[in-house]
Amino acid sequence: MKKLFYFFLFSLLGFTFKSVAQTNPKPKLVVGIVIDQMRADYLYKYQSRYGEDGFKRLLREGFNFKNTNVNYIPSETAPGHASIYTGTTPAYHGIIGNSWYDRQTASIVGTVSDTDEQIVGSVAENPYGVSPKNMMSSTITDELKLASNFKAKVISISIKDRGAILPGGKTADAAYWHDWESSPGYFVSSSFYMKKVPNWVRKFNTQEKSNTYLNETWTTLYPIDTYTASAADDNTFEPSIGGKSSPTFPYHLKSMRKQYKAKGKEFQLLWISPKGNTLLTEFAILALQEEKMGMDDETDFLNISYSVPDVVGHTFGPQSVEMEDVFLRLDQDLAVLFAALDTKVGKGKYTLFLTADHGAIQNVSLLKENKLDAAIARTIADARQLEAFLDKKYGNGSWVKMVNGNNLYLKKSTIDENKLTIPVVQKEAVNFLMTLPEVSLALTANDLQTQVYEEGIRKIIQNGYYAKRSGDVLVTYTSGTIIHPNTTIAVEKVNGTVHGSGYSYDTQVPMVWMGAGIPKGESVRAVNLIDIAPSLSMFLNIPLPSASQGKPLIELFEK
Repeated sequence: MKKLFYFFLFSLLGFTFKSVAQTNPKPKLVVGIVIDQMRADYLYKYQSRYGEDGFKRLLREGFNFKNTNVNYIPSETAPGHASIYTGTTPAYHGIIGNSWYDRQTASIVGTVSDTDEQIVGSVAENPYGVSPKNMMSSTITDELKLASNFKAKVISISIKDRGAILPGGKTADAAYWHDWESSPGYFVSSSFYMKKVPNWVRKFNTQEKSNTYLNETWTTLYPIDTYTASAADDNTFEPSIGGKSSPTFPYHLKSMRKQYKAKGKEFQLLWISPKGNTLLTEFAILALQEEKMGMDDETDFLNISYSVPDVVGHTFGPQSVEMEDVFLRLDQDLAVLFAALDTKVGKGKYTLFLTADHGAIQNVSLLKENKLDAAIARTIADARQLEAFLDKKYGNGSWVKMVNGNNLYLKKSTIDENKLTIPVVQKEAVNFLMTLPEVSLALTANDLQTQVYEEGIRKIIQNGYYAKRSGDVLVTYTSGTIIHPNTTIAVEKVNGTVHGSGYSYDTQVPMVWMGAGIPKGESVRAVNLIDIAPSLSMFLNIPLPSASQGKPLIELFEK
């Protein structure tokens, strides 16, 4: 009987091993596509209007993880890109937001800011350098470079600098982004990667496509009355931009750019047009060709981050015709990109994943109008109230140093002068903040350093906490509450959207894989963005990124 039991056990183990055995062919190229601010429902909301060769091809030929979520706060662009490519959360890679308060310099620093570097390829000299130095973990792209003895080629491309730099890690051959601050909108890089941009980049820039696209008119792809998945084109949830009298189509970019130019933002207007995605796609395909990616025996890695949906979302909101049209046109750009990959690398010879760094809440004015939860967190006003509370308790002083996003920084010198300890004042601050109606939970840095939270909102706050950069108190708000820079605006007057919370409207994102070795199908199992990098490590048989915490997506390996 015992022998029979062991025979059954080993047979079962053998079957399990066989069912997940690694039989995936080695791809010639990995393509990572991140769409900035793509809610998961956009795959389906506009599906009937997509063509057959873009998003629909992904769903038809690939594997779709329908229940993918960001598992940290804040759900923002920089933490998202860093988490995707490091396979870990801000608690380990250190990118706690798009910016943070630096206690050493007493200033707000950008995620990729680096005063030791300079912009390369810009028409005008730009002393504000950037690099990935603030990221405290290796990326999957770094590990690919190391594993190949630096023979693999890694190139990252985005409209935003952080969307290009963070995926490339510290060993990328190049990272390129759109320099809107200098006419005429060139693609540039950093001295961290190179002394000058290659000839093919210079030639592309001299075509001045940014300038050409800004002389066009943005009209809807289809008759505007067919955009029934969106709110009416003219509504109170959207602003009028570029001197227009209403937030409606068409957008005559040529006339609008004059107002943007007066503000020094002429070429940033391209970020709010679907042509920004088209420009990026054209540049990516040229990089693929000129850098001969996927053309030899080494697996190369091309990172592409589409930023236009984020800017359009912040401006107009998820309910807008503008957002729908951007995704219908992005669908066409993806079809062009996929066709180029099929031709230049070979269908079935590359592996591709598409995901997003975060989602976004529906416009809160729309939510309020429809009797759904909607509120604004008045962070600056809350800080003033906290100051008054601490003054009353301990005596007058400057207690709050800075509020940045969900991080509240206390002034250590004031605490020392009053012969208090930081944990005590942190706790008093939390106790007060928890009395405010929009605050759902506040945790002290001391608690986050000494306690281990296993689940729920406390866990994802802890996943976003990095001691050397995060605040003394981390705050999260009730569902439907947004942080807004205007401290006096009414909910009914808010345009567009924001993101950053731990609620599903901000955290649920698409994740679809396609190409060499990828099975067809879908899963509703709960997975996270940080599962992408370790899956690629297993797929490519290379080491995990140094701080990897994610779990390989087992469905990709089942045969």
